[in-house]
Amino acid sequence: MARIANEMSDGRVEIQIYPAMQLGSEKAMIEGLLLGTIDIVVTANGSATNFVPQLGILDLPFLFRDREHMYSVMDGEVGEKLKISMEERGFHLLGFYDAGVRHIMTSNTPINSYEDLQGLKIRTMPVPAHIASFNAFGASAVAVDYGELYGGLQTGLVDGAEAANTNYDLKKFYEVAPNWAQIGWIILAADAIMSEEKFHSLPEDIQEILTEAGRRSAILERQAYADSDNSLLSVLQDKGVQVTFPDPAPFREASQTVYDEFVRTEEERDLLNAILNE
Repeated sequence: MARIANEMSDGRVEIQIYPAMQLGSEKAMIEGLLLGTIDIVVTANGSATNFVPQLGILDLPFLFRDREHMYSVMDGEVGEKLKISMEERGFHLLGFYDAGVRHIMTSNTPINSYEDLQGLKIRTMPVPAHIASFNAFGASAVAVDYGELYGGLQTGLVDGAEAANTNYDLKKFYEVAPNWAQIGWIILAADAIMSEEKFHSLPEDIQEILTEAGRRSAILERQAYADSDNSLLSVLQDKGVQVTFPDPAPFREASQTVYDEFVRTEEERDLLNAILNE
């Protein structure tokens, strides 16, 4: 995004990048958009849901059939409706990114079936729909800070966690949780956003450049993430990870209670039906 915006503007737009939460937690950075201390944030969709409740629809389990389905939804009518909801809350969407297909890691018990997960303490992101999902799956969702997850797995504070191939490999979670169940319980979205007020304070041609840079960066990011995700499974197996493929059907069936809990209004039901029928 930074490169494209800089090139398109002949150097008038310079985006300075601060990775690895140098500017604070996701919640603090989103608040920074509204305060005007940060211009652009890429955040997990679950974090943005605290500010734009309508985004919670994207955090339901087994919502998307595959990545292509998710991209079609985010780039279509549903994505446009969610963009409008963001604008009503003071945020301007630059692009929906891919944050990975999520699976289940465990320290001691391989997950070969739905029954193997019953009663295990599983760390999830602090997103209500994620917590409800693992409780519905028969596990016990546990809140552990992501920075403390490796130690929590090592000491037995939790029995497992959910993650994508990418962060499972990057954070070397396989050292303390070598069982890796390919369940694909959710495909996470990430939102590239800026302040609506800040966006519209810029000259019209810069707004157009940022819009195009956001669109093109999303295409590039999705491909890069998918390529990384897809290439890692054999790498992990070479490292001694025990990969299993439990039947997703019982997990999907258990997810219905999560849908019943989080899809309550007519607007939410319309959004859900539009996604499922995409």
